[in-house]
Order: sequence, then C-alpha cells, then structure tokens
Amino acid sequence: MANAPEVYVNGRYLPAGEAHVSFFDWGFQFGDGVYEVISSWQGMMFRLDDHLDRLDASMHAARLDPGLDRAQWRDAVVEVTRRSGLRDAGTRIIVSRGAQPPGTSDLRACRPNVFIAASPYLFLGTEEQRVKGIRLMVAHQRGMPADTLDPRYKHISRLQYNLARIEAAEAGYDDVGWLSHDGSVQEAPRSNLFAVRAGVLQTPAAGILHGITRMPFCELAYELGIPVEVRPLTAFDLFVADEVFTCSTSGAALPVREVSGRSVRAAVPGPITRRLQDAYWRIRAEGRHGTPVGPD
Repeated sequence: MANAPEVYVNGRYLPAGEAHVSFFDWGFQFGDGVYEVISSWQGMMFRLDDHLDRLDASMHAARLDPGLDRAQWRDAVVEVTRRSGLRDAGTRIIVSRGAQPPGTSDLRACRPNVFIAASPYLFLGTEEQRVKGIRLMVAHQRGMPADTLDPRYKHISRLQYNLARIEAAEAGYDDVGWLSHDGSVQEAPRSNLFAVRAGVLQTPAAGILHGITRMPFCELAYELGIPVEVRPLTAFDLFVADEVFTCSTSGAALPVREVSGRSVRAAVPGPITRRLQDAYWRIRAEGRHGTPVGPD
C-alpha cells in the first residue's frame, strides 16, 4: 500500500494536506510560473535529466531562480516519488513567481516557490480510446505566437489551452489541436502531434513545446528504419494522413481515428503507431534512460 502522500515545498517534505500556497503568490493570482511532469514506470523515472534541462530553460527564460542546483533538483524529485510508494507515477514540479515582499511592486523581489508532488500514472486516453482511437478537432483559435509567448515555455497559465479543450468537448471531440497564425500545425494541450503518410513519420518543426516523449519517438523511428520528417505541417496533412497520433508523457502514443470529421485512412492504431508504441514501452520496461525511484 502506498504511503500517505507527501509533497516537497521549498525544501520541506510535508503531508499533502499541509501544503499551501499564499493567496498573494503570483502563480496563484496570475498563472505566473512554469512546470514539468515526469513519468515513472515500474519504479524507473524516464529521462529525468531531459525534463530538468527543459525546466531549467523555462525558469531561466522566465527569470525564475529558486536557488536549487541540479543535484538538489534530482534528489527532491526522486525522493518525493519514492515517498509516494508509487512504482507507476507522474511527478509534477511547479515553480511559481512567489509573492512580492510588502512595500514593493518590483517583481524581481519575489522569491519563487517550488512544489513537487507525485500521483498515480495517468493515461490521457481510456483503454477503449487507446485501442479504437480518439476524435481530434482542429480548434478555431490559433496557438500563441512566439513573439507573444514562445511555446517552448512550459508555463502554468493554461486558460488558452483549457478553452480549446472545452470547445472540443462541447463539439463531441475527445481532444483538440491548433494551428499557428500562418496555418501550420502546432500541438495539442497536453501532447505533441504526429502524422504518417506513405510510410514516413511527420511531426511539426516549430512553434511547439519540445516534448520529452516526442524525442524518443523520433529516435525509435530511426532505429526501426522509419523515415522521419520534422517539417511544417498544415491541417490538410492531418486530413490526408494514413495515421495520426498524439504523443505525451501520459501514455505516449494515443491513436487518432478522426480529425475534424475526416476519418483516418489506415486501421487504428496504424502499423507505424503500433511499432513505435511497442518499442517505447519496451525501452520503458528495460529501464533505458531510467532513474530508479522505487519505494524501499
């Protein structure tokens, strides 16, 4: 049985019920902060350093410095996951701007807050959706342009993405993807997008969060001899693709059977989707790119 959940808050391990954030924290008030979610499977945390590299980039670009070095980050993430007693877990890190000291309006005076918590591993799709595929809608609203807020920030302000998810759900779809202002495919709220056309794996080149699970899918494709094109895609490319799938930390590949009313042509999941998904879970089971975090 898992231990009572504990979370990491600014250097302390506390019962989850005792973890609180100030009303005055800019993360709570304005969505000012960044985050990461790292998955563990069978007691092995996947690509921990890649996640910490991305977190570090987001923090540096956002002018957030909680004062932890790489060893302290690693120790805190692994320890929170170990204390959870979960062998299959998702460990979330949130770094918020913090609260302004009294008497100043200078955001540089804020001291960032760090929160880390582990919860049971989450699959984005149900078991039926992982077998039969999901219906994906192309949202009418466009993604955030890089000259407004670069999509490479993994930030906690999710209103834009949540509105797109609600729009899709109201229209009867399971998930949503959006386009850039020039009509290029970007991503989905919680995942990257892939298409397969004539045996070639395709994924957007720019305007996206660089997914940690997207990376091994491209690497595995090379290992399996599947050609990969990282290039601009449009909605038309999704409409005419032989296979489409989303890809995320939460379950890796999730096949798509329909894109905005257009049925995907191949059987779902398609053969390349299946090969990549099988290869991904094989390296997870083998512990490749893994950091042990199993409970004592």
